[in-house]
Formats: sequence, C-alpha cells, structure tokens
Amino acid sequence: MPYSRVTLNPILSCNQTGGRSEVPLRWDVRYSPRHGVHASDAAISPSELMQPAIYPPVKSLHIVSGLVSPTWPITVTNPSGVTVWDVLANIHATLRVPITHSEWEALSAKQRARIQQVFYERCYASRDSKREHSDGVHRIDCYSPLPYSLASRHRWSEAVV
Repeated sequence: MPYSRVTLNPILSCNQTGGRSEVPLRWDVRYSPRHGVHASDAAISPSELMQPAIYPPVKSLHIVSGLVSPTWPITVTNPSGVTVWDVLANIHATLRVPITHSEWEALSAKQRARIQQVFYERCYASRDSKREHSDGVHRIDCYSPLPYSLASRHRWSEAVV
C-alpha cells in the first residue's frame, strides 16, 4: 500500500526553531488526556480532542514515538477516523500497563532502583495509594524525572498510516 503525505494535527505537533522545541500541548501522561492544556495554559476543548489526529483522516494509525519503548506498540483505530483524543488516550493506556516480569528482570539493578523510587512517588501522590501499590510497577514508572510532561518528552518520530 503506498504511503500518502499526511499532516499531524497542530495539537500533536512539535515545532523546533532555534534549538528549542515548541509543543502546543502540556500534559502529564500519568493522568487522563482531559487534563492536558495548551502551552498557554488554556484548557483543550472537547471539540479540539475530537478533531482528526492527522489529515487526511485515517481509520487506523500506528504510532512510533521516542516517548515509548518500541516493544510497547501503539496502534490506534477508530472506524470514524482517528482523533486527537484517540491518540492521547492510547498513549495513556499504553503507559498505564504494568510491566512484565521479563521486562523487570531485563533491567539493571540501578534502573530497577530508580524505577522503584518513581513507583513509590507515584503511589504516594495517588488518591488511592494502596490500589496503586497493589497494581504494581507500570510502564510510566520507567520514565523519570517527574513530571511526565508530554511537552518535555514528546518526539513523534513517525506516524505510519
């Protein structure tokens, strides 16, 4: 299937000028995408979240990003067309998945210690720390330091349609 030229929705885009990255979305990925805001701190409206993630709209999108491990695929589907909400909700859901025992065992002792610290900080900050603790280490805990802002970590490298 031939690839067509696509344009990323401005909310998801990252402009690099003069060595600086400008990202229009600030979002702590530990929380629902509903908590994301524009760089100006203005709330993102529900209508903006329902806009197509890319133009022209597609029904399925495979996301490759520096934000997540290549072993944690993010494929977004929506028969009505993939929206900004679909992309953000799928990133959030992917990072909320507990890591596997084999992923944990593959980490060095230093990495495990750092991830455990982030895990305990996340549990402590939670409204329901007992539940968070019982759910175990999630993929999001592999990212440090806090906060996990999409603005500081967001680097779309490719969107395969």
